[in-house]
Amino acid sequence: MKPVRVSESILKKIKLDDYVLEEKYDGHRAILISGERGVKLFTRMKTEIQIPDNLKQQLDVLKIPEGIVLDGEIWTPSKRGSWAQNKNIICSLTFWDVINYEGNPVGKKSLEERRAILEKVIGNGMENIGLVVQKPVTIECVEETRKKAMGHRVDSQSRSGFIHGVVLKRKGSPRRDNPGRSVEHVDWMKIVYFS
Repeated sequence: MKPVRVSESILKKIKLDDYVLEEKYDGHRAILISGERGVKLFTRMKTEIQIPDNLKQQLDVLKIPEGIVLDGEIWTPSKRGSWAQNKNIICSLTFWDVINYEGNPVGKKSLEERRAILEKVIGNGMENIGLVVQKPVTIECVEETRKKAMGHRVDSQSRSGFIHGVVLKRKGSPRRDNPGRSVEHVDWMKIVYFS
């Protein structure tokens, strides 16, 4: 499942209290699968990601149990995707959803139930591994996130930045995954600051 791209005008058309806001990171989608051979990361195109050294060490400490599948983003505050060529690049792994728990699909559970499972699996996380922060949807939060994103780009003089936009997720929404392809649904909407 992926969010539908919208403009900020959507904020005037929806009931803001029906949604939560999450920062959207400027990185690559990373699906974590924990099995009998340990933890592996994959792109949404099912290509295995060579786990950067700093994340490998932290994932080893987290000891994520078998039967867990998590949805997230691998990113770095410097050059986008630089970790793909160099496993020594320090990068981060931020999760926003859970797909399987204890070997069972949980996509039909509500956003809040899945978030509770995610918090149970990741806990306080590690230095570079954690959960995306959820905030109330307000004009102020959207503007604050834009300033944070712009500030990073200016300060680092980089075309990429660690925040790419925001995602609005409808409270109570299930995942609507398709086994063959990534599908959009209006329960999740993204406002992108940079293309």
